[in-house]
Amino acid sequence: MKTILMIMIIISQSILASPYIEYKNTVPLIENTEGYQLYDTTDHLRFGYKLDNNMYFEAGPMTHGKGFELGYKFNNERWTFKGKIEGNHNESNVFKSKVQTEIRYTFD
Repeated sequence: MKTILMIMIIISQSILASPYIEYKNTVPLIENTEGYQLYDTTDHLRFGYKLDNNMYFEAGPMTHGKGFELGYKFNNERWTFKGKIEGNHNESNVFKSKVQTEIRYTFD
């Protein structure tokens, strides 16, 4: 994790970037016999940089470990393209990751 943060700092100083801090909270909503229940909230604190080419990267602590995210967002008239790679190491030292892509067309 320290290596990722150092790389982020070095790259951000050589490329025009906008630093930011982000807080995110997630709570799974699970249906069971008693109805819907909220379980095990997870808090994320991310330190990141948004580059001038609409790409970003961020990393930081979370409730059960450490996490990171790399992504992009591009607009082309009515089309919006977004994507990200997100991963985390939890307290059990298990690495989890996901890739997410969104394509949006706006009817205006």
